Amino acid sequence: MKDTRRMIASTLTASAVFLILFLFLRWNLIVSIILCVGIYFGLFFLLKPNRKIAGIDVESMPDGEEIQRLLDDAQADLADIDRAVKATADPSVRQDAQILYATGVRILAYLKENPDKIKLARRFFTYYLDTAAKLLARYVDFQNTGLHSPEVADILQKTAEALPVLNSAFEKQFTHLMQGELLDVEADIELLKSTLKMEGGK
Repeated sequence: MKDTRRMIASTLTASAVFLILFLFLRWNLIVSIILCVGIYFGLFFLLKPNRKIAGIDVESMPDGEEIQRLLDDAQADLADIDRAVKATADPSVRQDAQILYATGVRILAYLKENPDKIKLARRFFTYYLDTAAKLLARYVDFQNTGLHSPEVADILQKTAEALPVLNSAFEKQFTHLMQGELLDVEADIELLKSTLKMEGGK
């Protein structure tokens, strides 16, 4: 979509310049065409979005395009979850869904700041987050039918029961991603305790 917009903007600008140069200023046809082709490609590359993750250009990162795609898909899933939260009528289900959304937002923000850990979160992106978005979207769809049949009630109940399980999975995933930081803090605490004992023994 973004490439299409760049192409349209570049084409319109180059065409306008061509019309001005050739029709109004009576420039040579070949010169006008060459200049406009240069303007088209120049604008097309100038309008290319500067995509960065944690201040690093996506193009310069190993597997940068794949990482960007995972982040974009995750952002879309979170947007779907947010819409479902706002449309959910049951207060208890809405609360669980809000917790799910908040944890997902925190995980995504953490990964954007720590792109080296994005590959560790592949299962979170491709399974847990995607599953949460689909379950909540279907929950809202069934809720909005207004049907009270045993089958619909059963699906709504099972979805409600699945949300705490997903919340637990999200929390475990976040803890797993932060394992390095947790170990660092634990080591700092142990060092502090050792230092205090040594100073107390003087």
